[in-house]
Amino acid sequence: MVVVCLGAVTTALTGAVRPVSGLEFLQSGHWVVNVALGQAVHVDGANKKPDGQVALPKVDRGSQVVQSPTSGYVVGSNDVTEFDRSTLEVERTVPLPSNGERPTAVEVAGGPYLVYAESGQVVRMGGGEPKVLSAGRGLGAPVTTEDATLWVHRAETGAICAWARGADQLSCPASAPAGHTGGLTVSGGKPVFVDATAGSMSTVEASGLGEQTPLGLSLPPGVRVAPADVAGKIAILDPDRDRLHLVEPGGTPVTVDLPAGDYASPSVTGTSVVLLDRGKNVLRTYGGDGRPRKETPIPAEKGEPRLSRGEDARVYVDGAEGKHVVVVDGDGSITPVEVEGKGKNEKPQPPTAQPPTAQPPLALPDPQPPIVQQPPAGRTQPPVRQNPPPATQAPPPAIPATPPGLSGNLAVNITSNETAATVTWTAAPANGAPVTSYRLSWARDDGSRAGSATVSGSVFTHVIPGIWSGKDLPFTVTVVAVNSAGQGPPASQRTVPNTQPTITISRGGPAPECKEPNCAWMRVVMRGFEPNTYIDVMPHSTDPGYSNPGHGAQLDSEGNAELEAFYYHGVGHTVWVTAQGVTSNRLKWTAG
Repeated sequence: MVVVCLGAVTTALTGAVRPVSGLEFLQSGHWVVNVALGQAVHVDGANKKPDGQVALPKVDRGSQVVQSPTSGYVVGSNDVTEFDRSTLEVERTVPLPSNGERPTAVEVAGGPYLVYAESGQVVRMGGGEPKVLSAGRGLGAPVTTEDATLWVHRAETGAICAWARGADQLSCPASAPAGHTGGLTVSGGKPVFVDATAGSMSTVEASGLGEQTPLGLSLPPGVRVAPADVAGKIAILDPDRDRLHLVEPGGTPVTVDLPAGDYASPSVTGTSVVLLDRGKNVLRTYGGDGRPRKETPIPAEKGEPRLSRGEDARVYVDGAEGKHVVVVDGDGSITPVEVEGKGKNEKPQPPTAQPPTAQPPLALPDPQPPIVQQPPAGRTQPPVRQNPPPATQAPPPAIPATPPGLSGNLAVNITSNETAATVTWTAAPANGAPVTSYRLSWARDDGSRAGSATVSGSVFTHVIPGIWSGKDLPFTVTVVAVNSAGQGPPASQRTVPNTQPTITISRGGPAPECKEPNCAWMRVVMRGFEPNTYIDVMPHSTDPGYSNPGHGAQLDSEGNAELEAFYYHGVGHTVWVTAQGVTSNRLKWTAG
């Protein structure tokens, strides 16, 4: 959002940051917490300069700052400090439902929002007291559309939910298949779900997911999707294989082999994809055609840099100590900015002898010869006291490494007809020392099938074989990050059997009885219905002239059935089936 500011700054800034007058609103750009200064400093994204700061009552290492048109919010580990952007004065500090979890912060009109992926809490700041809603544990990365609606996806249930601007409740108009991995993005101004499990993408409509469009490539569970498209292409990062995929509906995917690294989730600005290699502290940008644009080292600081996308559509990378911000523009250009302030906020010290404060010059009479006062006879002049020069302040001690933070985006991919669970997560904050390993443990609710595993710090997925077999029981998976300073807090995910019946259709084998070109059966897979029952299955089509009496299906002792029925040949139409109030996915019929 672009806002015309009163009293706009026109003077070039050099050296230290100057205060901003009460009439100036810093509407765009980016705020960062400089830990050493104890300040939140504003960086002008266009001019690549710091231009304002706020003294903070306390600094929580790892804090980030988000903004609304009138306020800034310093988000700590358990609370948020709000300051007025016109006066640059702190107004209040309020608690957050974080339990130590760091949120994903989203700047958008009507917000900003804080999304706690693990706990499923979503917080809207601005307009009085923070508003907290629960979207369910295990949320994927949030996205926003042009109408300022926030969208989130919960992998365990498949629910895709929206928080519209000004609304008091979430709405969940669509649902992806439960347990399918992938993520949300925005393409052509609309929310889109990229289904990594099915290798497809679908627009999120008010009545559910739209038709599935094949991606043209297979994806592993741990892929990460950029929050918006680049010239119609969706950027998908495969961190396990160090690959970047660029896909578009009906087009041929472009795959880029990346240098080996530990990549954060991709972001976009303008016509560029932005990738942060946290392992090598390198920032890279690519065009929508997959060609490299820029590569720049990130200024070294103690801790892990953080990448975020501002409301001005630029991408910003904060140093862990807040000493630098790297600004990425829409053309892929990269500019490091040193974050300067007016000086460190010191605690009050006992008074010491100070030279007199300089005063304005007084109007003096015409100069006269100086009068020299002599000491009385017989007395000697006392020696002049020399004050020693002030001691040079020692540099602050190095910040020691601490155990890593919480592993993010923990998700478990498993369906009712499977026995193995695929666990995925994102990198935990290193906190000054590289994460060397992740420790996993799991057990069913009755204590059975318990186990554990340890994987490398560069691995973000693990398969648990046989966790569901025989009688399906809920189970819990816990992931803990480990570095040289110890182990971090546990991230846990409880998964329950999917009791909701599902129907999935795909193109089946040829149907010679049809006598029409492009004709084939629909393959129908039903799961989770009432066992040992006989139900009617009805096909549907977007062809207004289509009709079919349906077909019966006998369900087995698990409530499952598979059949090929309802041959079809209408290329370009979309088909689906229903049974007992359950609707399948929608399948666009293609030639072949």
